[in-house]
Amino acid sequence: TLAEDPGRSRVIIGGRNIHDGFLFHKPIDLSRYPQLQQYGETDGFSLNYYSNWSDFDIEIADQATVETLAAHFSTVWLRDADTNLSRPFSIPVRSGGHPQGVVRHFISVPYEDGHALENYFVELIDTAEHRIEIVNPYLNLTPSLARAFDRALARGVSIDVVGRIDLKGDIGGRFLTALNKLFVEKYGDRINIREFKAPDVVLHSKIMMIDQRLVTISSVNLNNRSFVHDSENGMMVLDPAFYRRMESVYDDYLAHSQPVATNVTIGWAYRLLFSNGWVKQAF
Repeated sequence: TLAEDPGRSRVIIGGRNIHDGFLFHKPIDLSRYPQLQQYGETDGFSLNYYSNWSDFDIEIADQATVETLAAHFSTVWLRDADTNLSRPFSIPVRSGGHPQGVVRHFISVPYEDGHALENYFVELIDTAEHRIEIVNPYLNLTPSLARAFDRALARGVSIDVVGRIDLKGDIGGRFLTALNKLFVEKYGDRINIREFKAPDVVLHSKIMMIDQRLVTISSVNLNNRSFVHDSENGMMVLDPAFYRRMESVYDDYLAHSQPVATNVTIGWAYRLLFSNGWVKQAF
């Protein structure tokens, strides 16, 4: 939002959808407004579904930063109608040593930027030396991300994930739950995976923190959809002081989670369905 009074301008970045379930604890009666979507209690693939969501956003008030990010977003609204091309993924700038206090905003353009978002996250994971802490409900890694996870584990990096394995209440929740269980089956003995267990709440936050100095807050799910099909955006902050601020947020997610049992049960039909890479890529 760009206000006439610069002090009121704001940018809010995260993965929150414009959906009653992301804003209100109970369904809101919108019957007086028939032109609006009335979210009900249905489940499955209906867009009419309602469930409680826990999400995380970052708010930025600095006017110069707000104007810079507004310029970034304007390239999405003003993208070419024929090619769908907008401003390409920011070209990373390499610098010597370990700079502190660096912030980067990224926007991905599916099918047009050469999988830049996937390459970026692979690069971030490959930089990890000690620890990766993740909050994310969707755990369906692309092959490149899976290899990056394997490389990190092989060099002794500790990976901790707070997720929501059971995604009942999400659209297509049964399929997404099966994919999350496949992740648990593959990594459960090597990664500390915990399930967010706040009552009647579906986790939707997307946070990744590396080596107590790098934090990403974004709309990026750790699934194929985010890296292959969807346009995403977020902030990367390289600053130990900012990490310390985020550490308490992560600790709160830990406090509302519990260890995931690694002996998961996955139906044969789901195993058969997701043995096809093209099907996994759709989710």
